[in-house]
Amino acid sequence: MITKAELDGVVGEVKSLKVRTEAAEAKVQALEEEKANWVATKGYVPVGNRMDSDEARALRYFRVPHAKKLLDINVADPEYRRVPDELKQLVLGFKKAVDISRFSAQIFRGDPQDVIGKTEDQDRMGRCKSMLDTRYGREVLAPALKAFGSTVVGGGDEWVPTLVSSSYIAEYELDHVLEKKFELVNMPSNPFDMPKTKSLTKARIAAEATAKSAANFGTEKISFSATKLVEYYEIPEELSEDSAPDFLAAGKSEVVMAQTRASEAAIVSGDNDGTHPDSDTQAGAADLAEKAWKGLRVLALDNSSTTDFGNAAVTHANMKIMRSRLAKYGVDPGLLLIVAGPIVYQQIVGLDEVSTVEKFGPMATILKGALAAWQGIPIVTSEQFREDLSATGVYDGLTTTRAGMLILNLKTFWLGQRRPIKVKVMPSLPSEDQWLMASYRRVDFKGYTQSASLKSVQYGINIAK
Repeated sequence: MITKAELDGVVGEVKSLKVRTEAAEAKVQALEEEKANWVATKGYVPVGNRMDSDEARALRYFRVPHAKKLLDINVADPEYRRVPDELKQLVLGFKKAVDISRFSAQIFRGDPQDVIGKTEDQDRMGRCKSMLDTRYGREVLAPALKAFGSTVVGGGDEWVPTLVSSSYIAEYELDHVLEKKFELVNMPSNPFDMPKTKSLTKARIAAEATAKSAANFGTEKISFSATKLVEYYEIPEELSEDSAPDFLAAGKSEVVMAQTRASEAAIVSGDNDGTHPDSDTQAGAADLAEKAWKGLRVLALDNSSTTDFGNAAVTHANMKIMRSRLAKYGVDPGLLLIVAGPIVYQQIVGLDEVSTVEKFGPMATILKGALAAWQGIPIVTSEQFREDLSATGVYDGLTTTRAGMLILNLKTFWLGQRRPIKVKVMPSLPSEDQWLMASYRRVDFKGYTQSASLKSVQYGINIAK
């Protein structure tokens, strides 16, 4: 028989166990909240270098031995398409921590500034030895390094010489997908000529001991000449080391997005021959991005490769006409792309013949960035596609109630890149106690020369909004 003292002892143990359980549950809850806060504000979770940690998984998935190598990784590269999104975001958060720590050290600790030279060989990063001495460096970068199993002495000397921002457009502008649809050509020189086969031959019958004359493959030289694109973000004068990280993060995002908007606008509506078909662009400043190179609209207009929708909304029949006019370049839907502005996009997805994203099934990941497909051709929306056009597909300042769309063969156009995006901070005018954040890039867009026999981009014009 249990005595009262024994019973009291059991009750006491139960109460003690309950208290410990509640304390453990509270600690778990606190850790979960702390983890959620780190994910939301810092972009990573400082969980140590256990083999099952997210940091360790990221190193394995990206096949690099240590965190420094992650700075050279472009998480949007197709070779990493199977890497879980949460690990990609972890790496992006780590890059953000490195960059903001570098910027803070340059602004508040007097560390050497970055240099963007006239040539790529002149470019260099400031060797910021004070990266881990700033508040952000101590509170954000240091835990991130520890989470990845890295111990760093001197911060800058070990981590900064390599540009982190080698792939910002693809990584940070995942909603702007047009540029990423084109094959990227890294230009070893500027200008750079890339030979491409244009027309192919067929093998011929050869009789014994009979010589045959040689037949040349048709070739075309794609000449890239990179244009420099620049954008600046003004950092408030009252900036302090405590408030800087938020402004620096916002500034970096903005100057990167500005680069993406510029290249997308030029790809869609560019013209660099001095007679831009859009009257407001022609009359605008010489440094407008739309004057960087010949874009898709202009290439189609110059080649009379257009389909008139007759001031009516988009129809399946007219889209079929557009595709048929591409001839052999319109056969394989896997090589094609439809580009439209927001209004025309809504008209297209309203067609019965269009498959929206919920119908893609397994295709959804393959067509990432496209929300619909027509005849198996992905449809991409570009906010840079003008929808204030005239019946002829240009802006004339008079009729602004029409829109347009494009169908093109992706394998006949390339994006040439001499210098990827680079972001740096710099003092403003000497008379001002102010800093600027700047992004730089040197890039070009080229394709096969369009002609009567080569129409690889078709422009649908005179679409009623």
